Amino acid sequence: MKSLLVTAVAVASMAPCLWDSDTLDTELRGLPEAFDLVVGKWHRHSEAYYRDRVERLSAAAELSLAECDDLAVAYEHLGRRDDAVAVMARKGDLLAAAPDAEHQYRYHANLGTFHAHAGRFEQALAELRTAVSLNPDAHFGRENFQIELLEFVAAAKVDPQLWSRFSFLRHAGYRVRAHLGADGLRYAPDTSRDWSADWSGARELDWQKAYKAVAGMLRFGGREGPELYRCLAELFLAKQHLNLAWWSLERAIERGHRAADLLRAGQRSIERHWTEARKIQRTGPVAPTRAQVEDARARADAWVAAFQRAEAAAIRRGDDVQGDLALKALLQAADAATGEGDEGPGASSRGAWALGAGLAAGAILLLLRRVRRDR
Repeated sequence: MKSLLVTAVAVASMAPCLWDSDTLDTELRGLPEAFDLVVGKWHRHSEAYYRDRVERLSAAAELSLAECDDLAVAYEHLGRRDDAVAVMARKGDLLAAAPDAEHQYRYHANLGTFHAHAGRFEQALAELRTAVSLNPDAHFGRENFQIELLEFVAAAKVDPQLWSRFSFLRHAGYRVRAHLGADGLRYAPDTSRDWSADWSGARELDWQKAYKAVAGMLRFGGREGPELYRCLAELFLAKQHLNLAWWSLERAIERGHRAADLLRAGQRSIERHWTEARKIQRTGPVAPTRAQVEDARARADAWVAAFQRAEAAAIRRGDDVQGDLALKALLQAADAATGEGDEGPGASSRGAWALGAGLAAGAILLLLRRVRRDR
């Protein structure tokens, strides 16, 4: 039973990216705003959408390479993973008869993702490594980070203490300028390149690339893994975005992160920073109450549910739900149903949170200067 639990948590902690026609369309529209990403407010297609896709494509006598991706990913979203893998086998036969470099990459990327979601890490890593060798820059270079995430999860299955000692970025050897330690938040010296043992990573981390990769794995992976929210928190901490970091830690805890106690300690450390900031600036953010957290999450969930209801209703009417105009109409329907503006859940509070983040960042800089002066 214990091994089954560990496997379930490990699989839930990952989210390699699925690849179908929707992925490219959504990537071109961009990632959700940071707060929306953290609280889970972005459109996810309904089961009706994927059932409709399966009904249309599974009846076809022949499938194009792109349609193989669409059908396999639809099966994956419906929990029919064996069917998804079988469709990839069909695509493999098509590629053998008529090679295509881009679709060869997609074939390995999707197959690796299906294996990863099933907990078959060795097979997943083999497929994803092949995908990266064929197209290193696809998905903002996300596959590289996906491989490192899988390697961390596989290692943590052997040594569960790794969940508390590292995030997957630090486990991969990146110099993460802020992370969670046993004594709270840890910041690398911002005026020195003399890294201590805690900062011994030899690899420089491109923050923008890492953010796009982690956010993209959440957005396109078909899973919302708690380890990804933890990494978001550390990335936000590196930029002194303490509010977003606090909320990211909250989401990681909510999603069942194995190091929940450490993450709660990180939240308390952020709250202490806010307390110090208010002493200096006489203003600044305070920790969200439980009611505020539940309200933000409920609003996000309600918006997603409204979007999916609108989409399912459109499909029942026989409407075309593909394309930008159709998506815009569905997004507006979700806004109208939930009383949200164009920016969706959290829009009214996001400005305050952003202002609070700026104030907190300024206060932290003042605190750091004061500490250095006192030393």
